[in-house]
Amino acid sequence: MKSIILSAFEINGVNLTSQGLWAHPENQTYRYKDLNYWVSLAQLLDRGGFDLLFLADSYGYPRLNGATPDVAFEQAVEIPKNDPMLLVPAMASHTSNLSFAITTSTTFEHPYANARRLATLDHLTGGRLAWNVVTTSSAVVCELFGRAPVPHDERYAMAQDFLDVTYQLLESSWEDGAVVADKASRLYADASRVHPIQHDGPYFSVSGYFNCEPSPQRTPVILQAGASSAGRTFAAANAEMSFLQGKDAAMLRTQVQGLRDAAVAAGRKSNAVKGISGLSVVTGSSRAHAQERLEEYLSWVDADAARTYYASMTGIDLASLDPNASFATVQTEGGRTQVDRYRENTVREATADFLRRGMRELIVVGTPDEVADEIVELVDYTGLDGFNFTPFVSPGSYVDFIDHVVPQLRRRGLLPAEPRRGTLRERIFGDGPHLGNDHQAARVRHAVTSR
Repeated sequence: MKSIILSAFEINGVNLTSQGLWAHPENQTYRYKDLNYWVSLAQLLDRGGFDLLFLADSYGYPRLNGATPDVAFEQAVEIPKNDPMLLVPAMASHTSNLSFAITTSTTFEHPYANARRLATLDHLTGGRLAWNVVTTSSAVVCELFGRAPVPHDERYAMAQDFLDVTYQLLESSWEDGAVVADKASRLYADASRVHPIQHDGPYFSVSGYFNCEPSPQRTPVILQAGASSAGRTFAAANAEMSFLQGKDAAMLRTQVQGLRDAAVAAGRKSNAVKGISGLSVVTGSSRAHAQERLEEYLSWVDADAARTYYASMTGIDLASLDPNASFATVQTEGGRTQVDRYRENTVREATADFLRRGMRELIVVGTPDEVADEIVELVDYTGLDGFNFTPFVSPGSYVDFIDHVVPQLRRRGLLPAEPRRGTLRERIFGDGPHLGNDHQAARVRHAVTSR
């Protein structure tokens, strides 16, 4: 039995994916502005054997038919929220093994400034950093930044150019061994081993030295979640972890195999990209008790807020669609991940599912033993490499999972008995801290570090 990757999914805001659940008596997410809340959560995840705290983010907020509905403010649908990147140093200083994934947009950031933040955080965390690469589609964000919208597939061409220059900055400007830091000889860095880069791409131009020395991983572990054809091609070439979207095991199994095939087609090993699915868990003294707890959580979902949330991600107002139409006919230049997952459904079915589940993929309910058994079966059947745990209430959902399910997963060999050590990349792949030699970033290195 392979050891799975265990990630926690969070945003630095009031709601996560079930809109309206912030008001549940057990939910503490309203404390998102309190640094102590985040430090305590990170320590809980660290104790519970989680590999990663994944912090999703976006600049936007909902808009329907040219206006932001009142429910967006009343139920805190994507507004307000804070920058999660600023939480990472504090959480890292209070944890030993937990890693952190931060989200930045290749459509609205600049590669140089972004690479500098990545290198800084990788230094401060001791190599416990991942980068979730997103291509932003929101018309609201375009207006906030004073930029024209970029068509869907072109956003991925732009993202590739962004990563091409990022690889040069992080991998080739400073050679291995360039930093000497010898006080006796008064030599900090060997100038002959520090190089300016020159990148003149279709979207970005950068010329000069990268002013950060190499961090433990150089390039943080790369995450990506696009479900479109362009997104999958981009992930196969660049990602090390890909967040998959699937409502059931059969859909996820197909996506995992597609991910493996795409990696090979991109000249990489079949296991070079780890497939991760969302997972929510509710336990109880019996399956019926666990189901009752799930229904109680879902009773807090606000339907209008959920529809607004869907529109903020996709640009699609579910209420404006013919409920009897096939969702396969729905088109958007916005985000397609939450559209593609419903291609085989009617609009009525898709709407009902999203209003109940939100962005959640797998929801597993039962006793701790039953939940652990089902997770083992999911891994065996789908080939998944891990899960992005999405809580219903925080920190309560994490406490339940860590105290009752994690021990069962350890007994079944799906989680290690002791935390994995080293940088995040070493924990995931069991090899060195740098990108593998089959990754395209290896081509720009002056001195290749073998894995």
